[in-house]
Amino acid sequence: MTSILQRRQFALVTLFFQLLFIVGFALFAKFDTATEHDLYANGKRVFVNTDFPLFQDIHVMVYVGFGFLMAFLKRYGFSAVSVNLLLSTFVTQYAMLLRGFLSPTFHDTGMFSVSVNEMVSADISCIVVLITMGVLLGRLTPVQFLLLAFCETTISVMVEHILFNILHINDGGRSLVVHVFGAYFGLAAAVVGQKKNVMEMDAEGSIYHSDLFSMIGTMFLWIFFPTINAAIQEPADARHRAIVNTYLAMASCTVSTFLVSSLTDHLGRFNMIHIQSSTLAGGVAIGSAANAMIYPYHACVVGMVAGVISVFGHAVLSKRLEKRFNIYDTCGVHNLHGLPGLLSGVISILVALLYADKEIYGEDTIYHIYPYFAGGPMNGDRDAYSQAMYQLAGMIVALTAAIVGGFMTGLVLRIRLWNQVEDPGFSYEANYYAKQEFNFPTKYMSKRRRAVEIDMLNQLENNGQIDDVY
Repeated sequence: MTSILQRRQFALVTLFFQLLFIVGFALFAKFDTATEHDLYANGKRVFVNTDFPLFQDIHVMVYVGFGFLMAFLKRYGFSAVSVNLLLSTFVTQYAMLLRGFLSPTFHDTGMFSVSVNEMVSADISCIVVLITMGVLLGRLTPVQFLLLAFCETTISVMVEHILFNILHINDGGRSLVVHVFGAYFGLAAAVVGQKKNVMEMDAEGSIYHSDLFSMIGTMFLWIFFPTINAAIQEPADARHRAIVNTYLAMASCTVSTFLVSSLTDHLGRFNMIHIQSSTLAGGVAIGSAANAMIYPYHACVVGMVAGVISVFGHAVLSKRLEKRFNIYDTCGVHNLHGLPGLLSGVISILVALLYADKEIYGEDTIYHIYPYFAGGPMNGDRDAYSQAMYQLAGMIVALTAAIVGGFMTGLVLRIRLWNQVEDPGFSYEANYYAKQEFNFPTKYMSKRRRAVEIDMLNQLENNGQIDDVY
């Protein structure tokens, strides 16, 4: 970073967007007065006590789970956790504004409401961007990640609007609009970026402690995954089904992951990448149909298949994609989110075709799952077959929008105006984080020794041997 513009580019871009968000909230946002009235219904905070704990679970997944899950790369631990925090807070504000502008309330009054429900939806939008971040970790500068988040959130919210408000599909756990979209958006952007896989360029990409930190993220995601598939479900029985189905699918997937992982090694050992990643694939695979009326053994079968597919992707498919198509996926996002997400889309088609029946769901529940079904309050005319076709159409729309949007965003990020990283073999995240001048040991270091070290650092900097920010 030689020029002042390059050094201050991130600050200028961030300031522009943050001021834009503040103006948007100032002009168009208000609290939901109906919700505020419900807060103290019967002298109790009914709304907060039912919805806020769900928001907290998803919050932990976003800020802790995904951050530490990507911390297995020893050279990019700071980025995995801190850029995760940056993008999540950025997307939270932007997604709330976008959804507000698309809401019926804004169309009628010129204002939109902000409540815990909008916060839950905004956190789900964060997951889309964090999935894409996993593909591109180590290959984008902070300002590029910020621009990526802006472009991707814009497209993903529009795709969500099309799938739910125009096509009226069932994607209860958001496997299509979150996992499929985020994974293939990132892969398409990676193709345009043409940067190597940082794990290949870095000998021993992970070490014992970085893998341990990654398992912390895995455990947080594993524990709270049922919440993300159930948080926005209605009515209560659909939420209950989503929780149980997700848990069963993840339990089956975890056992399957350990089983297949041991089979891929000639000594029968476990691969930590499989354990960190593929054990979560069951929650993704059951997502689109988690709220549907399926049997518990269905969830177990889906989880087992998801574990097999995910481990196969890590062990075989990723290497072939890199070798044949130059598609480099840093964190194996395709194997955790892409493939299981597509499986979830296929399952949602089959479930709609085989189980979309008023006698199975009941008169009230089926219109929450399939709102445009014949005889409902929206005056729809669909039967099981036509609903299955709409499920297929939604899957195609999400996948196409992700690939096209990711490709176009990748081209934008390649513009030389934006700060670019070097090849991963020569790029370190240390260039973006200032080194602490005084840490615990230096406080007790002699003044003479401290002065000698400072002189040595100044000489190295003057000779151009180290960067001035590290």
